[in-house]
Amino acid sequence: MVKVKDLLKILQGGIPTVRIIDANVPQENNRDNAGVMACEYLDRIALNKNYWRPFEDCEVVRFKVTHEVSHKQYKEKGLIPPFRPDLTAEYELGDLKQKTYYDIYIDGSTAGDDWKK
Repeated sequence: MVKVKDLLKILQGGIPTVRIIDANVPQENNRDNAGVMACEYLDRIALNKNYWRPFEDCEVVRFKVTHEVSHKQYKEKGLIPPFRPDLTAEYELGDLKQKTYYDIYIDGSTAGDDWKK
């Protein structure tokens, strides 16, 4: 099995956002943030090593690339917000924004003790 730290070495660099998700928590759809334990730009992981340390030795249960398309004016239009509105979109297509997430699923019970629940 692949550990989170090994997968992150392969995925180095770039704009996509990495989400660590507890595979034991059911999710209804890609916008469901149930089970998300960590979320950050891929290129910032090296800067925030302490934030990722609780997950680095966890085995990857599943890996998925998720694309999110949202409207720039989601608040004004009463639409569903992006998962992380504070993160800049990768592409803007007229009134739409597109983000890519690398979703890394782990057994959340194996996360290190210093994970902030």
